[in-house]
Amino acid sequence: MASVGFRYGMGTVLAIVGALSMILNFFLFFVCVRRSRLRKPPHYFLMSLALVDIIAVVGWSSLTVVSLFSDGWILPTEICKVQEYIMSMYLYLNSHTFVLLAFERFLLFLRPSKHSEIFINSVVLIMMLALWLFDGVMSAFPYFGWGTVSYFSSQFQCAMDHEKNIRETNFVTVMCFGIPISLCLGLYLFIFIMIRKIKRREDDNGALIVERNNRAIGDSYSQRLKNQQLKFQNAGTKAVKPNIGKKFTYTEDGYVSNDSSDDENTESNVQKGTPKQVVRQKKVYHMAKNDSLLMKTYVFMTILFFLLWLPYLIVTYIFLKNRYADISDEIVFVVVFLCQCTTFIKPVVYVTYNTHFRKHVVKCFCRKSSSNEIKSDTGERGFDNTALD
Repeated sequence: MASVGFRYGMGTVLAIVGALSMILNFFLFFVCVRRSRLRKPPHYFLMSLALVDIIAVVGWSSLTVVSLFSDGWILPTEICKVQEYIMSMYLYLNSHTFVLLAFERFLLFLRPSKHSEIFINSVVLIMMLALWLFDGVMSAFPYFGWGTVSYFSSQFQCAMDHEKNIRETNFVTVMCFGIPISLCLGLYLFIFIMIRKIKRREDDNGALIVERNNRAIGDSYSQRLKNQQLKFQNAGTKAVKPNIGKKFTYTEDGYVSNDSSDDENTESNVQKGTPKQVVRQKKVYHMAKNDSLLMKTYVFMTILFFLLWLPYLIVTYIFLKNRYADISDEIVFVVVFLCQCTTFIKPVVYVTYNTHFRKHVVKCFCRKSSSNEIKSDTGERGFDNTALD
């Protein structure tokens, strides 16, 4: 049994960490909602992480603090099951959201034109709703008869009793650690390789080119459909033979024409109201410093999250091999404490490391003139027509 001093000391520290986590996550959520430049579809995932952190503090960490000060579980059994459910859902949502963040950065550096088509409001909201529903159902498996929930005095919390269902433990390990870590590692490694290749491609101004999109005519499906309609609007009509003069050239379609006849035909077409053919323009996407900085922020958040959860995973499998392993209650709770600190570490990393976010914090609380606001926002854009951060 843990000593009274240890319980009171760790209870006080965990209460402080929980309070700071609530403040920082609410602050992060508030700034993302307040600033229109941050209220973009890719940032919805960060807002989702902040929301699940707040829920975890209320329904997970706070109940552990109560157990520390009362030296045992004094709440109803239903609350014990709620704590385990929130703990499991917190782990599932964070692990899978980090995979989506890695995929979003991967697509941004691989094909920014496709990124702007996929990561829009409706698609991202569907992703988030599907993720919350999927992880919420998987977290409820113990209530469907797969696994049991118990209170562990060494952890001062209610958790899955892994000794009674090893298959459930292996399933959670694969879904929350094996697959997410493998996917994040592969995607970020590929991104770093792409960045090295991108640094070799520069335009005349020295900007790094990510993609040259030859298909982007009007940036939208409706514009491409309109151009396709213009292409076939005169199908079946008799072609007008050009008036050949002394000076003539061959057009792209193989017809022979001269400059004077082309000019006359162009003017007559405009007068008759014939739609003007849209010229296919090449669109160039450049790499922005803010996008690279946000990618590195995601990498640090992902690494710290899984590193803080790794000791808990190791201790769990040690007890699976030997339930009488010689591990003191103090060490076991420190392992649990590290897991609960992830609700505080993620916003700290994002706020302190991401200088771009701190600029928006200053703009959020410091009133500036609208001209300076527009000027600064325009200067922060990275990819053409895809300013994400």
